[in-house]
Amino acid sequence: MKKNEPLLISASYFWSDAINAFIFCHGPMTITLANVFMLTGLRLTGYLKPYDLLNKGSHKLHNMRDCGGWASYISKHIKSGSVDEREHVAFLNMWLENFILCGSSCGPTANHQYLAEHLIASDDIPLGKYLLRSFYSLMHQVSANLLENKPVSTISGPWWLL
Repeated sequence: MKKNEPLLISASYFWSDAINAFIFCHGPMTITLANVFMLTGLRLTGYLKPYDLLNKGSHKLHNMRDCGGWASYISKHIKSGSVDEREHVAFLNMWLENFILCGSSCGPTANHQYLAEHLIASDDIPLGKYLLRSFYSLMHQVSANLLENKPVSTISGPWWLL
């Protein structure tokens, strides 16, 4: 899905960081957890300590320094036969980084490896809350860049949710 930058920019002119909502003449409007659940089906309940997300996972995964891009990341982690836990963690890390939470990098990182390992362990993780937080962070980045007359192209976050 190609990023529609003009739509993102025009929508962000109505965004208020103070209340995390779009301000229209008929009143404020925002994306809520209920919307996230209806659109994606991601869990809203569960708990993973916030400071745990700063810890690195137990598997050594290749990152952008090691392999350069997503195609190389996939080829370095793929194996023939049945999928082992390391390969599963590598896939979920890529899925979270590239498609769900939409990190700022153009290549692989280990930012979501710990989260991926907890997903494999079937822990109760509120991915819907993380997605909503990422969306609010995205809208903050866009509105801050526009206020400073900076280009909007360097932002990170789930712009597809808009």
